[in-house]
Amino acid sequence: MDSNRIFRPLLWLLVVAGAFFGLAATIAPATFANITGFQGTDLFTYRLAGAATFAYAVGLASGSQASWVELRIPIASALVFNAASIFACAVAILTGGAQPIVLVILLASIAFTAGTWQLLRQPPLAVTGKARAELERPIAQWLVALYVIGVAAAAVFGLGPLLLGGQFGVLVGASGNDPFVYRQAGAATLGAAIGGILVLQSRRWSATRLPTLMAVTFNGLSVIAAIVEIIRGGPPIAFLILGAAGLTTVGMGLALARKGR
Repeated sequence: MDSNRIFRPLLWLLVVAGAFFGLAATIAPATFANITGFQGTDLFTYRLAGAATFAYAVGLASGSQASWVELRIPIASALVFNAASIFACAVAILTGGAQPIVLVILLASIAFTAGTWQLLRQPPLAVTGKARAELERPIAQWLVALYVIGVAAAAVFGLGPLLLGGQFGVLVGASGNDPFVYRQAGAATLGAAIGGILVLQSRRWSATRLPTLMAVTFNGLSVIAAIVEIIRGGPPIAFLILGAAGLTTVGMGLALARKGR
């Protein structure tokens, strides 16, 4: 597999897939559930899964002309997301009754995992140059602290749904129906957690800019999802997510405005 040949097609396939599934689950979760054969009881989970998935599309599309230094972490996050998605699909298939869309997602996740692994193993020549000089500086300590908090939260809300499935929903006051959707939400969030860890290892704005944009997208849409859920009379976890996602959105938005300073 040649990284130079697959880079652009793979990048835009990731963007299109992330945008389609992300927006569908965020904007019209009930319709999405009906079309794909899920119960669609816990619409809040659908919206959060969609928010996390759409963030990948935004980050990768924004990095389409960036250097490898800038794009490496979003690609690594996408690798973790899709590898975890394979696990989610395998559990759904092995436990029986998997909807046809699960098989489609499984095939796509296998292809995306293989492709992103190849890019990380052998970065494409088209993007291996240095990052722009104005991006090559350390990030502020307050942003480091914000990422530490964000990684901890993303690890909990990533591993919890991924490993427990619908039982995680029951623990936070939801019905827990459609465990596959819970696991997909966990997979996307786990990818964000790994991206955050890589940011903390780098602590350079060149590597932090795109993950920060992804965090603003994910958390900003999560704020909207939480408000909708609170209006609908959803479980108390919606208030917790509203507060956490709201603070993260403001903090990451400020980081983008200040360019990591």
